[in-house]
Amino acid sequence: MVVDGLDPAHDGVRIVHLSDIHVGNLTPREHVRAAVALANDASADVVALTGDYVCWKKHEVGLLREQLAGLRGGRVVATLGNHDYFTWGAGVTGALTSHGYDVLKNRHTSIDVRGAPLHMIGIDDPITKHHDLDEAFAGVPERGPRVVLCHCPEQAPGLAERGADLVLSGHTHGGQIYLRGVTDRIITRMGKRYRRGFYDVPAGAGGERASRTQLYVTPGVGFSGLRVRAGDGTQAEVALFTLRASPSERSASLQQ
Repeated sequence: MVVDGLDPAHDGVRIVHLSDIHVGNLTPREHVRAAVALANDASADVVALTGDYVCWKKHEVGLLREQLAGLRGGRVVATLGNHDYFTWGAGVTGALTSHGYDVLKNRHTSIDVRGAPLHMIGIDDPITKHHDLDEAFAGVPERGPRVVLCHCPEQAPGLAERGADLVLSGHTHGGQIYLRGVTDRIITRMGKRYRRGFYDVPAGAGGERASRTQLYVTPGVGFSGLRVRAGDGTQAEVALFTLRASPSERSASLQQ
């Protein structure tokens, strides 16, 4: 991920992204633990989690606490999703924080990574109307990249207007069962813009800080509704990003 104006110290910073774990009957324990192992093997500077850790039942919070344990990174930061609030928002928050993971509910945390600040901004779940973009961005320093975690990707334009450099989201499962032409029409009729993968998001009239906002929508880890993922872009994944300065900025840094 090329980030405009990236501090040279952050060239090569690695961020692992997991979303939509959905522990419970449909997502086998070994599937979740394999995702944790992949994330740990990446030796990332930051681990980002973007919601829907459970499905519908309160007892799944105990499964979450056990199955998502042991994530390693310089810092593990998280936001909640709609299923977490449908089930038991306080319980999900407690399960995550019991492992030392930082749950960001409309707030930010600035992490010292390789001697320079990296700002992680968490948007609480928009589907259940817990989000507050202005509150989340309040007090975020100007200097340093802004990485935003938000379960639902449809908030991306508003995040771009507030100067996000990189937005990480989930929620869609990539459609989970994708039929070319059919799934795209359904998504469009629902008024949705983002299914999976990379998007450049224009900042609009209010965007003054970031010259470019990049959104990544992961298909996530687990299953919802059916234990099936089929079609292009629906495969379960652990996403790994490496932050890079633009070629001109890297060249200038080397010359210094």
